[in-house]
Amino acid sequence: MNDKPTILVIIGITGDLARRKLLPALAEIARSGALPQHFGLVGVSRRVLTAEDVVADTPGLATDEAKSFVRDHLHMYQMDIDSTSDYQELASHLDTIEKEWGQPAQRLFYLSVPPQVSQPIVHHLGEAGFGALTDTKLLLEKPFGSDLSSAQDLITSTKRYFTESQLYRIDHYLAKEMAQNIIVFRQGNSLFKRTWNNQCIEKIELIATEKIGIEGRVAFYEQTGALRDFVQSHLLQLAALTLMDLPTNDDWTTVPSLRLSALEALLPPQADELDSAVIRGQYQSYASETANPGTPTETFVSMTLHSRAPRWEGVPIVLTTGKSLNRKATEIRIHYKKEDEQEANILSLHIQPTEGVEILMWAKKPGYERELERLPLNFTYSDHYNSLPEAYERVLVDAMRGDHSLFASSDEVLASWRILAPIQQRWAMQGTSGLIMYPDNSAPHSILDTKNTR
Repeated sequence: MNDKPTILVIIGITGDLARRKLLPALAEIARSGALPQHFGLVGVSRRVLTAEDVVADTPGLATDEAKSFVRDHLHMYQMDIDSTSDYQELASHLDTIEKEWGQPAQRLFYLSVPPQVSQPIVHHLGEAGFGALTDTKLLLEKPFGSDLSSAQDLITSTKRYFTESQLYRIDHYLAKEMAQNIIVFRQGNSLFKRTWNNQCIEKIELIATEKIGIEGRVAFYEQTGALRDFVQSHLLQLAALTLMDLPTNDDWTTVPSLRLSALEALLPPQADELDSAVIRGQYQSYASETANPGTPTETFVSMTLHSRAPRWEGVPIVLTTGKSLNRKATEIRIHYKKEDEQEANILSLHIQPTEGVEILMWAKKPGYERELERLPLNFTYSDHYNSLPEAYERVLVDAMRGDHSLFASSDEVLASWRILAPIQQRWAMQGTSGLIMYPDNSAPHSILDTKNTR
């Protein structure tokens, strides 16, 4: 347990993220006994609200114990987030809490606000002097820019006030149990540790598909698209975990730098390969859903990358994501080389919805004949554990502990945008040219087949 006195300030306490994820996560952390003895929760809102108002509007607080925790710990603070003087008054409010405890506290600012609002808040926090306090931490939600240039500008302006060690850029996929287990799985099992290379592996696929469409988030998705929403953060970070060298002596503090090295080794498709190596599509009802006929926004992306790292030379790394598809799944598929076409050779690391590991193997069917069948050899967390921590529980606990291993560094953000820069430039020139229209509820392979038969 981390017993350092802590004040968590959630800016945007009435937003969807805070109500669905953050407050329930905090209540669960408290129930498990992992919060420090001195813990204060400050909710920032433009409106005058009480803690009871917030509890009543937070359906994720499913138990009386969770509701009581929020009532007892939440201090609501009304302020204008565009006013520098209000931030100075907020600083005085936090000083008062510390004086009541009789000791200094670390201050975590969670920006649970739309991305376009985040940077002005960072500026105001910096101008109010919060960055000068070593125990100030800033928790930032994606997206981190919209391209390489905007990401560089954001990082530069943020570092005017806050050091890299104060920044915690959240990719909640990295906090999922199975994502964390990728390193342990590779490191703790000699069968896979010794075969995790191009001598044994033929192809790596990272897949994140959703059955839902954009669910009313028109403005956000029209500005973002699948490439920025999912590939830049989640899929490239999972790729980095899969491709990176393993930490020595179980030193997880080196994980961000190892992920960075893996990202920097990934090669963007060459100009003459872009159209064949990168496929984009849009589900057919998207244009009417957004009331924007002719929109070029992609809801499906599949791209093939390669790594210059000697371990992965010659191994295609395929990243695929899409909305309004026939199944919801996030998984990493490792295709092992095989001598016979009939051999089973796929290892699957399931990130969601069911977290676990599966490998298909041939086995003889019981009986007098030599009949074979392919059977799964698997491990599923739900078979062994009653519950798993939600990703946001781990995000909050690690930020309080000062553990950066599951957070994206500035250099990782820039490395991922560099990979995507040629693709973004190409698409900006193409408009809707090359955009595949696919029926809602399609299978990903059917979209790829459409491209291949053109």
